[in-house]
Amino acid sequence: MKQINKIYLASFLKNQTYFVPIIVLFFQDLGLSYSQIFWIFTVGSIFSFVIEIPTGIFADLYGKRKSIIISKFFIFLAFILFGFSFNFLTLLLANLIYELGKSFRSGTETAYVYNYLAANKNNPSYIYVKTNQKFYARISESIGTALGGYIAYKFGFNIVFFAAAIPAFINFLQTLSWEKLAECDKKRPKFTIKNDLYFAKDAVKEVLLKSELRTIVFNITIFTASFIALEKFVQPYMKSVDIPLQYFGLIYSGFLLLVAFLARYAAKLEEKFGGVRMMNYLSLVSFLPLLILGFGHASYWGVFVFFFVMLVENIRSPVANALFHDNISSDNRATMGSILQLFESLGQLLVLPMIGYLTDLYSIYTSIMILAILILINGILFWVPKQTGKSSYI
Repeated sequence: MKQINKIYLASFLKNQTYFVPIIVLFFQDLGLSYSQIFWIFTVGSIFSFVIEIPTGIFADLYGKRKSIIISKFFIFLAFILFGFSFNFLTLLLANLIYELGKSFRSGTETAYVYNYLAANKNNPSYIYVKTNQKFYARISESIGTALGGYIAYKFGFNIVFFAAAIPAFINFLQTLSWEKLAECDKKRPKFTIKNDLYFAKDAVKEVLLKSELRTIVFNITIFTASFIALEKFVQPYMKSVDIPLQYFGLIYSGFLLLVAFLARYAAKLEEKFGGVRMMNYLSLVSFLPLLILGFGHASYWGVFVFFFVMLVENIRSPVANALFHDNISSDNRATMGSILQLFESLGQLLVLPMIGYLTDLYSIYTSIMILAILILINGILFWVPKQTGKSSYI
């Protein structure tokens, strides 16, 4: 349980991201348009797309723990760079460093947890640990966002990033004490382009040849890209209904606290209804509230609608992630996790520039309507069949 507690601590520390309730406003304060803001995230997605497979292969060949440590350091560095940013190019650089850190972690951290739990039958289930991670992450975000809004109001936007760098550095230090997985001790082939292609080929083939896995990957890709685009509108929406800046963090905090406790029941819901059914129907549940916002509804209740969709995503995410891992082999789990992240990056590459352009051209409401329709189409086209996956318990 000692290592599992360290995993929970990492989830808590990495979500002390005080900038969450103000980051879009921070970009706007530096003079960026919606198109520029979305292009920062789009270029980040392109960069992530390029480096996802190499970083996943690095983790499978040289150790997941080592990859996670590298990730934590780059994320700490990115927060420092964000704090010193003053225009589009400096923000772009900071975001690229952040994406580099995320790429070393994405898929790898999940694979580390999955393999660590699988190594001992007395360990709790993956779903149990993953939902607890979500719980601690949302509790952390609740605290962090409450502080972030206040720090931004009192001291300015840049200071928020310097504050977030402190727990990020502590997270880097505590990761140094993580246990090494047994698989990291076996002899590895030399890290060459040939070996890179060998691992990548097997991973991509696994996605393309297994129809159930392919459906899950596309479903996750489109839903995630839509959700990431949607969350960029929360802060401008709250500003449009005249909510004072100093209350942004408190509003985020309250909803995230609710999300933390409800998301913890994802394992019980998955056990009762099944992961496939939850993944399918939670996708469709997101459509109606977004449709209401898309028709131009603007009020305090609209803020609740935004966070309701965030709640749905936080319950759906660990279930979808478990289904993905249930359908892949363990030999290249980190690489497969990076393949999933690569598809997610591709989805963002396609969705974010379009949404940014349409928002500048029309309004955030038009963009929300388009995202609602996209989520509905995704849920129908990539409906996961009932026979997909095995038990999520290991």
